[in-house]
Amino acid sequence: MRQLRVIEAVAMAHKLVRVHLGVQPGEQVLLVADPVTDMAMAWALAGAVQEAGGEFTLAVMPARHNDRATELTAILDAGLERTDVIIGLTGASGAPTYSRKVAELLGQKRLRALSMVMRSMDNWTRGAALADYEELDRLGHRLADVWAAGSQVTVTSAMGTQFTAGVTKEPVMGHPVIVECGIAREPGREAAFSDGEISQRPLAGTAEGTLVIDGPVAKIGAGDDPIYIEVRRGKVVSVKGGQRARRLQQILDTVPGADHIAEIGLGLNPMALRNNDFEEEKKAAGNVHVALGSDLFYGGTHACGVHLDMVIRDATFLIDGKPLAQDGRVVA
Repeated sequence: MRQLRVIEAVAMAHKLVRVHLGVQPGEQVLLVADPVTDMAMAWALAGAVQEAGGEFTLAVMPARHNDRATELTAILDAGLERTDVIIGLTGASGAPTYSRKVAELLGQKRLRALSMVMRSMDNWTRGAALADYEELDRLGHRLADVWAAGSQVTVTSAMGTQFTAGVTKEPVMGHPVIVECGIAREPGREAAFSDGEISQRPLAGTAEGTLVIDGPVAKIGAGDDPIYIEVRRGKVVSVKGGQRARRLQQILDTVPGADHIAEIGLGLNPMALRNNDFEEEKKAAGNVHVALGSDLFYGGTHACGVHLDMVIRDATFLIDGKPLAQDGRVVA
């Protein structure tokens, strides 16, 4: 069974390198792993890069945890200056995606990136991985334009979410709303895999209301105990619930700046599974995720050791009162 999964990974690696990233002969591709990474994925990608004529460097960094989960090593930061493509494969943290240096180089259009952080072989070969990514990318750009033209985001859910925020107008990677739909062929583009979302940081200080988190949460996981979060002026002011709420409160108490509302995202992928994996579920069509902590990747200035995605299932997502998703269905 394991051998079959490796064969599947090799086939997907070639598709990712040639189609999703468009790696060209002579390009420098940096693969960033950590001790938690499934190295079969890393070596599959390395082989695909070499076959496409690129040159890979495979680096293994420490397994970052809550205090430094958005930081690469100093050596990797320096190496990014000579990198055309970075592929993040870390299993313990999202450092290759959320590092300050990666955000800077993406903004300068000197780099393109593919994020596979905190993902397993299943994320490569099941569910959201099987979507039509060309169509997903077109949908993402259409809806991103609608979002960017509006002034207010409203998120509600049957579980009790009632949340609003202003729309940020400053471009990030060329647009006020980031499109992550699996395609990153030009400098300044970023994608994930599996993928399928649009997102942005809310206008500073405008996030208000109640979030009821019934889906999985990064670093905390899934459960049948919803987390009830009150937000005022862009900050978390109270957390209530069961065991998951207590774990979230512990992070807020120990990681400076983790109470900051960093991101709002809308999932678009119709193939994504509801499988309690936050990386899979946050991409699912009609799910919304709100993140706490660092917003550097989203063009902000709020640095933090964590970036915590929290999934709200089957949400309604409105721009100036007009739905992009209604009760878990993308309708725009």
